[in-house]
Amino acid sequence: MNKVKIIADSGCNVDLAMAKQYNVSIIPFNISFEDESYIDLYELTSVEFFEKFRQSEGRVSTSVPSIGSGLRLFEDNYKEGYRDFLVFTIGKEFSGMHQMMTLAARDFISSHHDCNIKLIDTRNLTIAAIYPVLMAATYAEAGDSLDEIYEKSLANLKYQNIYGVAKDLFALARGGRLPKSIARFANLISFSPVLKIEEGAFHLVKKTTGKKKAYQELTKIIKDLCKSYDRYILVIGGAGDLDKVDIMKEALKDEVEGAGLYLELEITPVIGVHTGDGALLCSVFPLE
Repeated sequence: MNKVKIIADSGCNVDLAMAKQYNVSIIPFNISFEDESYIDLYELTSVEFFEKFRQSEGRVSTSVPSIGSGLRLFEDNYKEGYRDFLVFTIGKEFSGMHQMMTLAARDFISSHHDCNIKLIDTRNLTIAAIYPVLMAATYAEAGDSLDEIYEKSLANLKYQNIYGVAKDLFALARGGRLPKSIARFANLISFSPVLKIEEGAFHLVKKTTGKKKAYQELTKIIKDLCKSYDRYILVIGGAGDLDKVDIMKEALKDEVEGAGLYLELEITPVIGVHTGDGALLCSVFPLE
């Protein structure tokens, strides 16, 4: 049986250290400031990105890599002996990465007939998408076949969840994820919503006035989610402000201690372009 290579784009929030730990290959996005472009994670760490983001007054954008980048990634792993590949991308609603990797997979298979490639659109992003990726990596390590991992991964998509509070809503508006009129109004009256990302869209979960109340509501949501599983994975992600992660970690002290796996992560640059500096994100998943 062929060993399966798991591939994820950098929007799935698997950083390079975790990618090495779980034997996951990363296909990175491109990050562009007004005068410079970088390869996500490889040329620009999260810390470096948010420092530059705070100083930038111009537009910051993201783009998918070329099909050639996808082909090179497949080829590099092919040379290492892999013939079966499972690729995870953030939702098609958020980027063209899934389409690019689909085209790259078709091109690669056309000249490598001994290969099998399956793709999964997570319909989500960042720390929500990290769950099916890491679970797939554990299945691959256990020796499951490509078809087995693919079916299990599709089933795991239903467990994805992500809740968060943004420092301000202008970054989401700048990234096209929220109408600018709502961002202006919210900031004017100190309206701090708790947001949820689901099925490729941002949803308002709770309306609050002031950040303190928003964090309190977020804490309640995550506590309830932890109670819904006998064993769970708890993930807290910070966008350039790890002090907020520490505060949330303290608020969820019992849940952190009770977690089968606790992950504390920095939001990857490609996601930070849209969340802005200071966003706090949380997710809870079942642990097998």
